[in-house]
Amino acid sequence: MLRARTFIHSLVVGTSLLLASPALRADPPTRDVVVRELSGFETAPTVAAVRAWGTPGATLLMDIANDPSALHHVRARAVHALRAFNTSVPIHAFLRAFAAAPNQGLFLLRAALDAMVEGFDDVPEVSRYLRDARVDVRDGAAWSLSQSTSAAARAALDAALRTETDPTVRATLQRALAPRTAR
Repeated sequence: MLRARTFIHSLVVGTSLLLASPALRADPPTRDVVVRELSGFETAPTVAAVRAWGTPGATLLMDIANDPSALHHVRARAVHALRAFNTSVPIHAFLRAFAAAPNQGLFLLRAALDAMVEGFDDVPEVSRYLRDARVDVRDGAAWSLSQSTSAAARAALDAALRTETDPTVRATLQRALAPRTAR
């Protein structure tokens, strides 16, 4: 566990350096501001608001995602908010590593899967989770992939439906494959 945390921390630091730009915002957000924005009961900051935080905001989001003392829902929202930086290769790598971290909690893992599909349309990586031993992970991967309109996502969902035996996951897969108007 310590080894995984150290790896993810190193990835955050490395990502921060890669994202750094000489033209930083005049008023970078503080951690308190970002946490407050992520702490809403029913709402989270929009993609546009997150993008406006720029590089300092992305770094704070990764720090919050990795902070076990942060509120769990704030951590999950931080992970999901990273989808706003959908052109950043380092953030994409962070999300992949975060999802794959040993003993990653289901809530945080599913937030990472959602961010990978919604921000990066990373169908190959998220499809891997359709074969996970845990039913809740397979169900989360199916739901995440249902948010993609790509043919690759549909093909992955269809292939999973042919082999899936759990009724809950099968139902999620069937809903995902249903025509958009029928949802």
